[in-house]
Amino acid sequence: MKVTRILRAKRPNKGKVAALREQARRLGQVRSDVWQRFGSLHGVGLSDRQIRDAWLSEGRVFPVSANAWKETLRDAKGDITATMEAAKVKARRCILRHTQDKSEQKRLFTALKGNAWVHDPYLRRVMRKHWKHGHNHTHNQIIVRSDNYTTFQLGGRAWIKIPGLVRGQRIAIPLHTIVEPTGTLRIIIKDDDRLEVHYAIEAEVKQDCGGRTIGVDKGYSEVLVDSDGEHHGQTLGPVLSEKSDRLKAKYQRRSKLRALANRHRNPRKRQHIRQFNLGRKKLNRQMDKTHAQIRDIVFQSVHKVVDKAAVIAAEDLTAPMASKSFGKNINRRLASWTKGVIAEALDSVSS
Repeated sequence: MKVTRILRAKRPNKGKVAALREQARRLGQVRSDVWQRFGSLHGVGLSDRQIRDAWLSEGRVFPVSANAWKETLRDAKGDITATMEAAKVKARRCILRHTQDKSEQKRLFTALKGNAWVHDPYLRRVMRKHWKHGHNHTHNQIIVRSDNYTTFQLGGRAWIKIPGLVRGQRIAIPLHTIVEPTGTLRIIIKDDDRLEVHYAIEAEVKQDCGGRTIGVDKGYSEVLVDSDGEHHGQTLGPVLSEKSDRLKAKYQRRSKLRALANRHRNPRKRQHIRQFNLGRKKLNRQMDKTHAQIRDIVFQSVHKVVDKAAVIAAEDLTAPMASKSFGKNINRRLASWTKGVIAEALDSVSS
């Protein structure tokens, strides 16, 4: 199975970070253009190769290398396709509620699986409800093809060389490990100038699962409760509650500062507040740490269940609990509940 590995850069200098950030900003414009043009019905049935060939025939010019914008186009079109497929999952449930006629269900499912749904009024209406036109908010990523970078060892660590904005010049990035990445790379430039290198590998299954059939119930105070009555990941609830309450207090204080900056008469004072009191570098770093802690708790809990189960029955929690209201504080805490991480862990670990 495919898993993602994350490598981090070892103290990259400011010049390299600035060059990578400028390249990512320009590629973000390409990504925004793809989402704007092909993030709805206009993109159905079109592959990234077809869009690329059309742009080349039009003579379009981008302020980045050809390989860079082509890989960004491929990645953005893949994201658009993924959102469309996610909407189709909800559309299938609508079809099952819409009609009980097996032949009609088969016709609608077949049209939905391909691209024929764009010509069916009912399916278009359902897909328009669940598949909203997306917009790009990613301006800090660079996709590097596997044959477009080199790796080497120097000073007891691995290095990668990726293309920059200047033709013929490459940017060397030192990594915090001796492991050299392979395949397509995703370079992510964080707000605090940290660099992450993401790549996918084929993971080997090294541990056998159990032999029983076990049902699990996903919770908030703990990750899972299995049919044996055993609770897994009981530290999840306190972590989520503490994070939610801390963010509430922080955002309340930030709102007061933002209001003060908006109504202050001195423009220098307004700029000073926005620059030094309303930044997100420290906040993003803290949230990354919390998200990593939550994923660690969730995956450890799922591993314990899979160790004793060959078949796991879990409830489907993709539908929102619209009819439930538990008060302002509880609703806020539940909104941060990481159902998606638990579902991802069950799928990934069991595979």
